[in-house]
Amino acid sequence: MNDLIHYDFRIDAWKPETLPMVKLAKYLAKLSVMFGDENHVHFMKVRKGSAIPEIAVEYEAAPKVTARLQLVGTLDAPPDLEKANLEINRMLREDNASATLRIKNGGVVLNFPGKKTPLAEEVVVHEQGELDGIVIRVGGKDDSVPVWIEGGGKIIYKCQTNRDIARQLATFLFDKPVRIAGNGRWCRTPERKWELEQFDIKSFEVLDDTQLEQLVDDLRAVEGNPWNEMDDPQAELRKLRGN
Repeated sequence: MNDLIHYDFRIDAWKPETLPMVKLAKYLAKLSVMFGDENHVHFMKVRKGSAIPEIAVEYEAAPKVTARLQLVGTLDAPPDLEKANLEINRMLREDNASATLRIKNGGVVLNFPGKKTPLAEEVVVHEQGELDGIVIRVGGKDDSVPVWIEGGGKIIYKCQTNRDIARQLATFLFDKPVRIAGNGRWCRTPERKWELEQFDIKSFEVLDDTQLEQLVDDLRAVEGNPWNEMDDPQAELRKLRGN
């Protein structure tokens, strides 16, 4: 493979001869999520020194991978990226290790503090709330039925509800998006991240998934609609808002 951009993931607590294969596989799986482009990112080898898994990115995919890695720790980071970053740090902490990801023979791209992470006390909060997403699983034989909702960024919310609501939600399996309402239990992890531990669904509503362009066309088609006759509809809207 030509024109490859090489990355080193240096783990300070392991050497190639001591790093268990099962741990290497787990680290590589999480790194694969962080890099994001499965078909153009390749594991090359583990080099000597500290255990240094070497990863290669095909040249045409490099800008996309670079942009994704730059999102780590920002508000724009997708959930799967942040989750993988969090899990790598957890694994490193369990191994009493830390790590860096850098361009081979170049600068550091990401630091994984691992054992050096200052940890906070775990906090559990119970509160009412709402979640939006697609129903992807309804199952179970108990009175409390597991329901899985896939939200934005492919994040999975594992919820539960009674049989009646579960039966209704099942009719929208892999179909229209829904908004569920109920009581959630959120936990702040030692890494100061909030994670949903449990959500009891009390009610739900089906959301309109019509595309914005279609909604605008439908509004324009309403008989007697005065907006079509205005020279500057946006100016009129600002007047109504008092701007």
